[in-house]
Amino acid sequence: MASNIALGSPSQNSRLEGLPCLIQHNVLTMLDLCDIDSLARASPVLYQLVKRDRASLIYRRLKSTLGSVLVDAYAAYQTSFPPWTDSIRDLPVVEPFLESYANRLRSDKTGPSIDDLGEKAIIGMWTFHTTIVEPLIDVYARMTLEKLSSHLEVKNNIAYVSNWIPDGDGPDVSSPEPPLSPTERMRILRAMYRFQLHGHIFGSQGRTRPRFEDDPYVSIDDVTRLFFNLFEPWEFEEIASFEYHAYNVWNAICMTFGDEIRETSPLFEFVSPPAGKRLMEPSGTVSRGLRPLHAISFVGGDAAKRIKVMHEVLAWPTIEFNCISIWWSRYFLRYRKHNPTERDWKEVRGDRLPFNGDGESDELQPRPPAAWVMLWRGRYSNVRSVHWQLHDWGYVMWDKERIDATGAGKILYDYIVEDSGFGTIDYPSSEEDGYDSWLDDEAEFEETGSGHSLSRQTSSADV
Repeated sequence: MASNIALGSPSQNSRLEGLPCLIQHNVLTMLDLCDIDSLARASPVLYQLVKRDRASLIYRRLKSTLGSVLVDAYAAYQTSFPPWTDSIRDLPVVEPFLESYANRLRSDKTGPSIDDLGEKAIIGMWTFHTTIVEPLIDVYARMTLEKLSSHLEVKNNIAYVSNWIPDGDGPDVSSPEPPLSPTERMRILRAMYRFQLHGHIFGSQGRTRPRFEDDPYVSIDDVTRLFFNLFEPWEFEEIASFEYHAYNVWNAICMTFGDEIRETSPLFEFVSPPAGKRLMEPSGTVSRGLRPLHAISFVGGDAAKRIKVMHEVLAWPTIEFNCISIWWSRYFLRYRKHNPTERDWKEVRGDRLPFNGDGESDELQPRPPAAWVMLWRGRYSNVRSVHWQLHDWGYVMWDKERIDATGAGKILYDYIVEDSGFGTIDYPSSEEDGYDSWLDDEAEFEETGSGHSLSRQTSSADV
């Protein structure tokens, strides 16, 4: 129906203006927001209708675009305002919010209603999504798929690290070929909004002074319990994969322009990091989320413009925000040994986790991505931050069809056969005392090529 409307045509506008209000509204709900805007500009009558119903029209589009990710997007929106942006985010502040968020994830798959959001939130979320998130989706997809091609070309375990520096025209933002499927887009969207939420709650608040030696406001165990344990392991890997992309972008900038930035940025005045701390550690800037990432991705111009953006967004890291794609596997290994969850027991029991097709999981049937199922041979695993080389090409983002078409299974096969080193989970008894910091006992954990040394013992019948 919408395709038969010649937008802006006086005769068509007149016909629409003569329809009952309910039918006018139904027609508008079938159009893109750009088309609605064109009609509103061409007709004073329709302008008044759009003005009256704009929250409803935008909400409908927001809901159809985000689907279940609307829950994550709203949480990210809520935490973009005080007290999250201008006060201490300690456990009494963080815990009630994340418990509420967890309840919404479990019980409200349709997302908040229009009344829950309100017009201000609806417009703010839509503006953020269309101006910041959407452009970054294709940037991320194209860059990670190019890295997948590079990994397949070398066909070995040599690291392939992106040193992409935005050039004058910004990245190639044309859509990947073949185009992203709805499920692939959903996974990337979900990762981006959860990455944003992680940074809002635990990351840098901007130009604040560093807390190098202070105690954390929220312990890393509480960050894991309240936030990361909400997600299935492959959903955690989605966040880690997108974060690794963001880390690479900022790290490349810091490595290339570090001297110039240090000499000119007020962030480094009167600050002397302790020994062992990198003066240009990018994790603080990573934690500031998607807006700075968009700014540096599309800055254009010469090096001076990129340095100017860095001056505006560069931030010291916080104690509470840790780059999960870089070192998380060894910490989580220690954590789960002392805080086992039902997901860990699924791994111990060797519960089956077959590939149930690409799509969204529901209460009755989980739908892990094909790469995750291939990696663990159809068995449940709660290992997190499997390997940064897998994060590099976003292995859990892609549908089985793309995995098969690109030959990405060859990379996964190498990790399964050579690097997994299937072991056993040996949980301590309840009588054991508390454990020391994992940083104080690194020798206990021998790193393997896959970044972890803990997984389920398999038998030949499992393979």
